[in-house]
Amino acid sequence: MGRSANVAETSQGIDASKKIKGREWHLITDTLGLVLAVLVTAANVHDTTGGKLLLDDLAASHPGGTKVWADGGYQYSIP
Repeated sequence: MGRSANVAETSQGIDASKKIKGREWHLITDTLGLVLAVLVTAANVHDTTGGKLLLDDLAASHPGGTKVWADGGYQYSIP
């Protein structure tokens, strides 16, 4: 999560659990670490919401993908 003085206040949020104001980066890489998809959201957007949006982007841009490993915070994003 990050904070920036030059990012509009409306695009930031407060992560209630961490009590930090800023934005979150959701990221998917391949097994080599190459970036396949990125989503930046306000900190108050829940991981499951960001995960669903990011997986939709991944499916559209890389339809051949068959398996995703994810952090526990995304457990309800994957059907």
